[in-house]
Amino acid sequence: MRSHLKIRTALLLAASTILLVDGSPVQAGTTSKEVKTPRSSHHKYGKPDKHGKHRKPTKRIHSKFNPVSTFDDPYGDEQVRPMNDSFEPFNRAIFALNHQFYRFVAKPLAKATVFLIPKPVLNAAGRVIDNVESPVRIGSSLLQGKFKRAGQETGKLLVNSTLGVAGIWKPSDKIGALKRVPAEDVGQAFGNWGIPAGPYLVLPVLGPSSVRDLVGKVGDSCLNPESWLGTEEFKRLIKSCQAVVENPDRMETYNNATADAVDPYVSMRESFVSYRRNAVEK
Repeated sequence: MRSHLKIRTALLLAASTILLVDGSPVQAGTTSKEVKTPRSSHHKYGKPDKHGKHRKPTKRIHSKFNPVSTFDDPYGDEQVRPMNDSFEPFNRAIFALNHQFYRFVAKPLAKATVFLIPKPVLNAAGRVIDNVESPVRIGSSLLQGKFKRAGQETGKLLVNSTLGVAGIWKPSDKIGALKRVPAEDVGQAFGNWGIPAGPYLVLPVLGPSSVRDLVGKVGDSCLNPESWLGTEEFKRLIKSCQAVVENPDRMETYNNATADAVDPYVSMRESFVSYRRNAVEK
């Protein structure tokens, strides 16, 4: 009991630093000049029309960790609310560097991965990673008092680890109460506590984030067995495998979010804002 209180206290202290850098918001979707995303661009997080509203996509899109599962964009008819982008010049510089890295390194690797590794193998690897990271979702649900959701995630972990053979298969999808349970992370827990997102950030290689989510990643790491099980060599091997498995899906998301956009930076920012706000409010 005391260890749980210590973990929550540590997370609260870390998250409080966000309040020190949270400034006044700027309108997501605008920069120093008014820029609108064209009607033709659509992406994982929704399809904006000429007025900047995100419409529900006509088809379902792959989720982050499991290329087989899907979700719908609930921000179909809502205007993207303002997001603090105080570091926009810095963010745009990192965005430009990331774009070149994706173009010359990540995208070719993604194509090679898809070509060399059969899709069923990639999907199975994605499910194993998703299963291993279950403690992150369980702990984050408990931090928000979402005990039913924590129970569902625990049930998924038990079913998929046993009947699914360490998560290679996902029999939990055939159980109504365990199917399509919204994922949770520590950044979402901070949002549920009322902690503001803070300024928008673009991280090298990793891409869109916020101050709140950046601090939340520290909490995710503490809850993730990948961070504290095995030797350092084993951890590096797991991280490398995870990067290879997730890279094709990440590049597909990036392409969909920026393709045909007048300003790819703004398009990606609005996509991220909608996606994370939806995740917090679920």
